[in-house]
Amino acid sequence: MFYWTLPLRNIFRRPGRTSVTLAAIAFGSVALVFAGGFIDDSLVQLRESYIRSQFGHLQIFQKGYLRYGAARPFAYLLKNHNRVMDVVLAHPDVDIVTPRIEFAGLISRGETSVSFVGQGVNPRGESKMNTMFRIEAGKNLQAKDKFQVVMGRGLAASLAVKPGDTAVIVSNTVRGSVNALDVTVKGVFSTSAKAFDDHVLRVPFSTAAKLLYTGEVQSLIVLLKDTSKTRAVRRDLEKLFKSRGYATEIQSWEDLADVYNNSRDFLNRQMGILRWIILIVSILSVINTANMAVLERIGEIGTMRAMGTSRWKVMAVFIMEGLLLGLLGGVLGALAGVGVARLVSHFGIPMPPPPGSTMEWVAHVRLVPRVFVQAFAIAVGSSFFSILYPSWKASRLEIAEALRHQV
Repeated sequence: MFYWTLPLRNIFRRPGRTSVTLAAIAFGSVALVFAGGFIDDSLVQLRESYIRSQFGHLQIFQKGYLRYGAARPFAYLLKNHNRVMDVVLAHPDVDIVTPRIEFAGLISRGETSVSFVGQGVNPRGESKMNTMFRIEAGKNLQAKDKFQVVMGRGLAASLAVKPGDTAVIVSNTVRGSVNALDVTVKGVFSTSAKAFDDHVLRVPFSTAAKLLYTGEVQSLIVLLKDTSKTRAVRRDLEKLFKSRGYATEIQSWEDLADVYNNSRDFLNRQMGILRWIILIVSILSVINTANMAVLERIGEIGTMRAMGTSRWKVMAVFIMEGLLLGLLGGVLGALAGVGVARLVSHFGIPMPPPPGSTMEWVAHVRLVPRVFVQAFAIAVGSSFFSILYPSWKASRLEIAEALRHQV
């Protein structure tokens, strides 16, 4: 009890100074909780925007496509894609599977011709998957549509087209000949990626089949029920395909989302720098409080030593004071962090489009358990290490010299 009651009483002996120290520690914890929750929410929204507008969680190709498909995409069309799709849909963590075929070509209207990347899609499956695929004008594709396209905002601006306008798309068939179709622009979309919006148009699968002279698919796009299970489902599917002798290969959204990966590394490095800044501020605050306490209590320390209290016990009293300050500051910081995070998330923070994007978004502050643990550990750890030198200094005072301060 000696090591708890005496340090606790000493902490509240100077309530003003203790309050300032606790406020500094708690503010550091709140800053960490806020910054960590904001960065986590930003990364989650960025990740989901790529998954639910372009990539899905997994993409399944014919074996060899990832290495040679860029040069000869139609040489690696997915064989037996209906059987592969049945295997994927049987997995309990899979939500949606939809086929795609990609092709390149020119789209012309009047005297303007622009190159594009086309996607032949199943409108029904894509509408369920692309929950972050925003239609800005007109309407999205439907299953009954034929010879209609939707295109990205940048591509539509390059052609100066709007919904209802007609255009001609030209592409190579799977046999290498050239084919063209008259199409009607049904809608204009935008996603989180400006490069995607500047080059991509989508057509119904039946229209792509007439343009390319094939009804086969190039890839199966898989949307899972939970993003955190991406790697586990990928391993399961690879084992299933191997056991059934399917010559396939799988790519996950992590392999494709370079912008997300770079943003995550960049923001995590910033968070690391913020941790060091808060650690230093907390250490300086507790050191200042501890030094003041030692100076004010030199006479008291002399009395304790004169009554037989060992140097170790004197040092332990000051260390316990530092630990209690860290614990109280960490708890107050965690509670205040929850309040600030919920208040800010209630209103949201309007954010401009990030680099490489044209889509504005609303940021929130997530309550991330990992960040709370880090903030609490920094509060307690910084208090412990910053009290070591002042407590050692107090324990080394000579008894006679310390007692003269009471005279």
